[in-house]
Amino acid sequence: MILCVEPIRFTRHARNRMRRYRIGDALAEDAVRSADWEEPTVSGRLNCWKRVAERFLRVTVREEPERIVVISAVFKRQPPAGSAHP
Repeated sequence: MILCVEPIRFTRHARNRMRRYRIGDALAEDAVRSADWEEPTVSGRLNCWKRVAERFLRVTVREEPERIVVISAVFKRQPPAGSAHP
């Protein structure tokens, strides 16, 4: 789980995806700070998954020394195959 003290910054790509999928800042931050489950991805990135009603929110982040950078945020209908989600 990611520490709560680091500020969160959203990339332009993340902002565009959040606008497209109607994901608010608070929901994305909640997914990062209290993810239901996490999975590592390429280049040191981390996918933070949170179940929201009937869908799954995936927020891709990169941890930097002084902040957390949100790279993308999208809703998925199903969790990733083979994941150990609740």
